[in-house]
Amino acid sequence: MSRLAAIVLAAGKSKRMNSALPKVLHPILGMPLVCHVLEAAVAAGVRRIVVVASVENRSALEAALREWHDERARRTAPSLTTFSVDVVVQEVQRGTADAVLSARARLQGFDGTAVVLCGDAPCVSASSIEALLSEHRSKGAEISVLSGELDDPGGYGRIVRGSGAAITRIVEEKDATPDERRIREINSGIIALEVPLAWSLLENVAPSKETDELYLTEAVSLASREGRKALAVMAAVPEDVLGVNDRAQLAHVTAVIRRRVNLAHMKAGVTLVDPDTVFIDPRARIGRDTLIMPFVVIEGPCVIGSGVRLGPFAHVRGGSVLGDGGAVGNFVEVVRTRMGSSSRALHLAYLGDATVGEGTNVGAGTIFANYDGKDKHPTSVGAKVSLGAGTVLVAPCSVGDSARTGAGAVVLARESVPAGETWVGVPARKNAARRASLGEDKGGEVPHGTR
Repeated sequence: MSRLAAIVLAAGKSKRMNSALPKVLHPILGMPLVCHVLEAAVAAGVRRIVVVASVENRSALEAALREWHDERARRTAPSLTTFSVDVVVQEVQRGTADAVLSARARLQGFDGTAVVLCGDAPCVSASSIEALLSEHRSKGAEISVLSGELDDPGGYGRIVRGSGAAITRIVEEKDATPDERRIREINSGIIALEVPLAWSLLENVAPSKETDELYLTEAVSLASREGRKALAVMAAVPEDVLGVNDRAQLAHVTAVIRRRVNLAHMKAGVTLVDPDTVFIDPRARIGRDTLIMPFVVIEGPCVIGSGVRLGPFAHVRGGSVLGDGGAVGNFVEVVRTRMGSSSRALHLAYLGDATVGEGTNVGAGTIFANYDGKDKHPTSVGAKVSLGAGTVLVAPCSVGDSARTGAGAVVLARESVPAGETWVGVPARKNAARRASLGEDKGGEVPHGTR
């Protein structure tokens, strides 16, 4: 795979999205569209990637790609992060063939196969890229197109085949005859090219009479007319060729990717009681025998252990780690928090920027108040702690092992509840000390959290 590169087209304006945000940066399950494409490319063995940007979206795109690359390095084995991503600019947007040519200088000296991917086609899978490359190489083709067969091919260019896998041309719907419009095999825009041979082919593409743009699809027709071997290779599944042009299509491909992610977790031993109501970020890792109830959202690169129970109506956000055997229940939000094994927060709680030890119970309505209006602060809670219902922990603060708080206790910032002690009241103080100050040194139990 060392003679393999990818050119990702991400310069399109896409006015149909009606958005100030570049289309390829619209999120699907927490990741920009273009990053789903890059994930598939890397999984297919690509180690050299050139992303073609526009003048307008370059800065935003570069920032998003840096964030994706850095985050991926933190969650992936080093052997899978040895790839490069460069951004080049298509100075004037003159069509997809011109966009590919914009990458030529960055691929100077490269001799091999370049797969052109669409930054707005996030459903493409590694298996379809691999199938395209395998057929392209085994048949000795100079240009190969990934195609798909759709029940409703409206709006897509149609694949016109010769004999076998050979392709004679791609015809856009507006230019197709009635017979050609009945063709269900469509062009995905994903194409394998042999570089540097492909550069001369692309240079000879004639501009469209209607738009004066240089279309990559015309290179396929040109190759066929010149007697060069051009193929169409069917995608592993039809959904792989779906793209995004407007908000409705964005919702559709989001549903496709969500189903794929959920199915992969179920095959790996995770129970999803109602997959249609569960949203899981593709970067999340979940251990087997975890039970996910309806209306759960797992956002960002979270790590969830084995035998955990989530939901219903739980929200686990980026940077969180949930230990084995724990539980995050009804209307509980967890963000940037590490919960030890067998720790539980079952009702109406918020845990932010916290570390929670093993076997701790977070009572109903407990709030880890991590934000002071300017900065976010951490909270540390030890093992086998019992936080009473309605406890507020004002960060930064800490609670020692086996300590307890009474219902409604407010532990102020920079306070430390020592191990084994029980603190109650507003502001919270050690139980015996508070009773003495009130003349009520009567001992007894302190109401605490629910389980």
